[in-house]
Amino acid sequence: MSLEADSLAALEAARMRVIAQTERARTAAHDAARMADDVRDARASINSVGREVTVTARAGGAIEQIDIAAAAFDLDARTLSRLVTDTVREAQRAAAEVALKRMAESLGADSPVVAQTREQVHAQFGAGTELR
Repeated sequence: MSLEADSLAALEAARMRVIAQTERARTAAHDAARMADDVRDARASINSVGREVTVTARAGGAIEQIDIAAAAFDLDARTLSRLVTDTVREAQRAAAEVALKRMAESLGADSPVVAQTREQVHAQFGAGTELR
């Protein structure tokens, strides 16, 4: 091959690598945007043990809804307040866990981003909390 042909072949190979890298970056950006939407939309609903209170929370901690069953009005104010507070906390943690699971599915369970998010969830809600 001639120097000109070798140079053109090397240039074409470099161009094809750039095209492939650009396509991988475009795919990664699309996947990241989809994962961000999935995480942002993560929510969970949790019932108190006796089903007096039901709370729906989003992964970021926002409370979408609190439903209080008629049976809750048989409780004293202190008990009902504690029940609402505990159920809110559990719903927020459950929603964060849903988001964490979606992140792990997209990025892989061993992803540093997933590990950091898991640490943040555990720091905020405790590592040993069991969900119902």
